[in-house]
Amino acid sequence: MFRLSVFLQLWVAMLTLSALSVSARADISIHDLEFRAGIDGRPGIIFARLTNNGALADNLVGVDSPHARIELHAHEMRDNIMRMRRVDAFSLAPDTDLVLKSGGRHLMVFDLAHEEHKSPLRLTFRFEHSPAVRAEVSHGDSHEAGRHKHY
Repeated sequence: MFRLSVFLQLWVAMLTLSALSVSARADISIHDLEFRAGIDGRPGIIFARLTNNGALADNLVGVDSPHARIELHAHEMRDNIMRMRRVDAFSLAPDTDLVLKSGGRHLMVFDLAHEEHKSPLRLTFRFEHSPAVRAEVSHGDSHEAGRHKHY
């Protein structure tokens, strides 16, 4: 009798934790990816629109690529001068878009390994709470919605 009740309690606890972990994940999608390669060894840049369809806020904490080093950057006005700086994360409020664009928040591409830019740049967007999202973008491409995977 004792073993059965302990087993049931553990089973209920496991189901509860499982339900909580699933509901805590925001559904984030990536649209309109655009990659502009740098010229003469200069860094490239990536623009995109990230949509948080979930009920909870999340943070983009990094973007990985086997082809390059990717950094999160933002522009800020300081002493009437616009400056670009590296940041640790971009926040995504629930039911909103985060737009990565020129003159604002964007991704910088350093040490690009495939200079010809003929093969797509593979990206893995990492979030604080949500599962990673993988995407590919070619030089000058606009990325169509629905061509990304959740892992």
